Amino acid sequence: MFQSLSDRLESAFKVVSGTHKITEINVAESIKEIRRALVGADVNYKIAKEFTDRVKDKALGTENVLKNVNPGQLMVKIVMDELTELMGGQSVGINVKGSPGIVLVAGLQGSGKTTFSGKLAKHLKEQRKLNPLLVACDVYRPAAIDQLSVLGESIKVAVYKEPENK
Repeated sequence: MFQSLSDRLESAFKVVSGTHKITEINVAESIKEIRRALVGADVNYKIAKEFTDRVKDKALGTENVLKNVNPGQLMVKIVMDELTELMGGQSVGINVKGSPGIVLVAGLQGSGKTTFSGKLAKHLKEQRKLNPLLVACDVYRPAAIDQLSVLGESIKVAVYKEPENK
């Protein structure tokens, strides 16, 4: 899903990156593509509309101020700043308080849950000096337990699994 969104946003940025300056016309075209990309990634239409309206206002507010900046790069920066603001504005660390601290990772098939879980376990082990345990809970995909086991071995993190649940 994120790759698809990324590809569609990149396509939207190309609308303005091939120009010499930001204009109302190329911003409108780019905004339309950004809104479609967000809605296509299941972002609520109202949120996507408000987001793109803010991006449009900021982009058009810079058209006479920043003449030496590449329009494509400027649009990328504006969108990134607005996405950061939309997601809360600042980085918040993961809360693993409690004994044990539990993180449930849920998502659609093929969305990267297993890979993310491995990366999170590695981060918790190396950066936070914690002792994570990966628990194999996917009983529907036959290779899921094996995939998590291999991942756990590669990052030297324990994996709890019950092979008979495959």
